[in-house]
Order: sequence, then structure tokens, then C-alpha cells
Amino acid sequence: MKLALYSKSLNLVTTALLIILCLPSQAEAKAWSERKLDKTILKIDRDLTRKRWQAVIERSEKAIPECIDRHSEHHKMCIVMLRNINQSYEETRRFNPDNAQIKAAYALSSEVFGKTHSTTIKARDYYYKYLIFTEDYTAAIPLVIEIIDLELAGANDEYRLMQRYNQLYALEGLNENWPAEEAALTKVLRLSEEVLGKDSMEFKAAAEALAHNYCIQTKYHEFFELINQENLQVDCFGKSNS
Repeated sequence: MKLALYSKSLNLVTTALLIILCLPSQAEAKAWSERKLDKTILKIDRDLTRKRWQAVIERSEKAIPECIDRHSEHHKMCIVMLRNINQSYEETRRFNPDNAQIKAAYALSSEVFGKTHSTTIKARDYYYKYLIFTEDYTAAIPLVIEIIDLELAGANDEYRLMQRYNQLYALEGLNENWPAEEAALTKVLRLSEEVLGKDSMEFKAAAEALAHNYCIQTKYHEFFELINQENLQVDCFGKSNS
């Protein structure tokens, strides 16, 4: 009899514990209504205004799955949340440890908002910095090319283009893609001459880099033609310039 009562009491205690343990998850599930999501978004906006970067990250990480579940990953509100997370990490001089979110923020923003939208520009810039930090130069090249294409189709600012082609030639060189590096350097050389003149340090640096590129590719005719034309003191693997 005592054993039966004990067993019954134990079952009641176990059942009560299970109910208690389940309460938080059930309450949380009920809490994520449309109203809950809207209130969270307002809190995130407030945290952004007050520069509470860690709070932005924590709230947004919780809200994103709910946003995607209720709408889709292509919904503008969900994309903005990704942007807010990455922005907050950047403000604290960190990279988002979830690199998939960095890439997704750029890809989704580019698709939904367009390549020239401010959200896309920020996402692309952050993604580019991450790729350079992780030394993924191959993945960084298309981003620079995209920026160049947008500049050409837009303001067509020659100084900005010169800077972008400088980035491109550096990345192609790191990948040892010498023909692509040559093409970018040729652009830098022309633009630096037009914008700053042949007497500028930028023009001389580009000319010397192009000479080294010709040497690597064993384009000796182009190499000697360039160094003689621009009066450069550049050796080609120990070969005399004269």
C-alpha cells in the first residue's frame, strides 16, 4: 500500500515537473505573435538609435527566424534585420561569426533592393572586408568588378575608378592571374595619367607594377618598350634595362 502511494506521488511530481519545464517553451511560442514581432522591431530600432549594438545583435538573432517563418528570407524586413546584425558587429569592430549571414545579407539585398540601394552598398562593403580579412581573394574579385561596373554606369568618376582598378589589380596579383592583373594595371595607368598626370606617384607606381607584370609573363618586348618610354629603373629578373 505504501509502495503504491509512493509510486503515485512520484508520478504526480514527475508530471508536475514536466509541465513546469514545458511552460517556458509554450509561452515563448505564444509570445511570437505579429504584435510580438512588431514590438521587437521597435526595440531594435530604439537600440540602433542609442547605439546599443549588442542588444541589436541579440534581439535581431531571435527575431530573424520568426520573420522568415512568418514571411520569407526575401522579405525586406528580414533582410534589414541581417543588415542590422552585421552593422552592429562592424560598429564593435568585429565580424559576424555566422559568415553565412554576411553573404546572405549581400545576396538577398542585391536581389530584393537592387545593387545601388544603400542597404546593398553597406552589405557589399562589409562582405568585401570580411573576404579580405579571411584572404578569400577569389570571392572578393566579383565584388570589385561589380562596383566598377556600377561606377561606369553611374557617375563614371575617373578618380574612383582608378582606386577600384587598383584594388582589382592587387587582388588579381594575389591570385597570380597575370593577364587579368595586366588588364587592370593598364586601366590604372591610363586613369592615373588622365587624373593626376605622368609626374604623379600613382602613375609611376602603376607603370612599374605593369613592367613587373610584363616580366612575369615574359612579355619582354612590352617590358622594354614601357621602361624606355617612361624612363623606369626596373629590372626583369636581373636583366639590365639597357
